[in-house]
Amino acid sequence: MRANRGRKPICRSEPFPADMNAPARLLARQRAVAALVTGALLALGVALHAALPDQMAIHWNAAGEPDSFVGKPIAVLSMPALVVFLSVLFEVSGSDVGERIVGSLAMLLLLGVQVMVFGVNLGYDVPIVPITLALAGGVVAVAVWFETR
Repeated sequence: MRANRGRKPICRSEPFPADMNAPARLLARQRAVAALVTGALLALGVALHAALPDQMAIHWNAAGEPDSFVGKPIAVLSMPALVVFLSVLFEVSGSDVGERIVGSLAMLLLLGVQVMVFGVNLGYDVPIVPITLALAGGVVAVAVWFETR
């Protein structure tokens, strides 16, 4: 675990800091965000299952060409499984409020990526590489902001 850098640790039973705005308080409830993201991913996968191809592209090279394919069940279930894994990891690591917020943002990023993966596999022209890079850059910027404030 990293150094506290002068911040008071916030355990699960303590209230959020008074100066924390509503979106940050929501994102700090990492378990709730994980449950909502997992539920959304599973619901979307079930709703689109019949329309999705049996082999789905899940990775693209820098030119935006798919370079990795898996079966539909793996493509549909791997992202919700990753979100659950991340949630458990944050629980057992004793993360502080800033880390939980960044974790929630990462889970929302995974939801966005999975929506794009479904879109591409349904035949929509989604510029997945630049959008994913922009979203990931945004998550990194927020993470840096939380770590330096």
